Order: sequence, then C-alpha cells, then structure tokens
Amino acid sequence: MKKTRVFLALLALLVLLSFYVFSREVKRGFLHQVDFDTTVRLQAHIPARFDGMWNAITFFVEPTPSVFVVGLLTIAALIDFKKKKLRWKALIIPLLFGALVLGELYGKSVVHHPSPPFFMIKNPTTVFPQFYVNEQYSYPSGHTARATFFGFVIYSLLTIRYSLIKRKKQNILAALVIIGFICMVAIGKIYLGHHWLSDVIGGGLLGAAISLLALGLIC
Repeated sequence: MKKTRVFLALLALLVLLSFYVFSREVKRGFLHQVDFDTTVRLQAHIPARFDGMWNAITFFVEPTPSVFVVGLLTIAALIDFKKKKLRWKALIIPLLFGALVLGELYGKSVVHHPSPPFFMIKNPTTVFPQFYVNEQYSYPSGHTARATFFGFVIYSLLTIRYSLIKRKKQNILAALVIIGFICMVAIGKIYLGHHWLSDVIGGGLLGAAISLLALGLIC
C-alpha cells in the first residue's frame, strides 16, 4: 500500500508538471488554429436539437452543484462501514478540491487564454445577448477539471475502498462510463462555445493531477 501511495504521488507530480508545461505553451499560442477548427467542426456536425443535452450533462460539475458533490464524496470516503469507524484522511477531498480551484484561478489569471468569441456561443444564458457577459479568459476548463476529479474519486471508492465492483469486466465498464462522462463534458463545453480544445485538455490534466493525490490518501 505504501508503494502504491508513493507511485500515485509521483504520478500526480508528473501530471501536474505536464499541466504547467502545457499551460506555458497555451500562453504562447500553442494549438490556436486547432482550437478554432475543432470548435467549428463540432458545431457544424452536431445537430442543434441536442443542445439541451450538452447543457444537462455539465450540471453536476457546475460551480455550485460541485460543492454538494464534494460533500457527498467526502462523507462516502469518511465513513468506513466495514470497520465501523471514521477515516479522517477523507477530509483531504475538500482540501484538494480547493487546490483544484486555485489551479483554475492560476490559469485564468496567468495564462490569459482568450475565450471563444460571442458568435460561437450556443444558447447564451440570457434572452438579451447584448447584456451577456462572456469571461475574458477560458483556460483551463473548470468543468473538465471537476469532472475528472469527481470521476477519479468515484472510481476509487467503488473499486478500491468499498470493493463494490470486483469483476474485471465490471471494472472496465465502470472505467469506460467515467471516461465517457469526462469526454462528454469536455466535448459539450467545446461545442457550446464555452471553451477551446486546449482549455479542456488543461482542465483534464489539472483534474487528474489533483485526483491522483487524493487516491493514495482515501483508499
């Protein structure tokens, strides 16, 4: 178990370093044309009738619902039903979630990656487009970061902590479902014109790095 925790810690640092390096490249304009082309292609090929679905998928990784999800995950990791005791290390979950928020703020305040222009936004959140306030910078995607963080933590609780999923096929299916959810969130944010491809890649790296730190402590 100790070796596993050390491995996860080193892997987390490696992913965090990748996030830092990738962020520097994004600041220099890396993937600029790819970002634009990806958004155009997604919006051209995905039918508009699915717009509501993309908005619904991201509900639980919105800032406010995310706080509720963090609370539930913390309680789930805190209570050890088998040994009938509390595992106080689970309190690292909200602390690391705070670190995730700080990582997002770092990107917004340092990388300065301009958000997609207003004309690319699908279904603005107001009926008065002229009053719509679009965030100046969009890197990294907080939605993708939170989706990745929640996905990793939920998977570890199901497979390692509580051993609810034991069979190999079930394990693979659970992993595919979680990865699919993360990808759907990422694609949805690009399609809706809220983030660029580079934003969701950065968010994924940030979420993975923070969640890997949590895995070694809560399981």
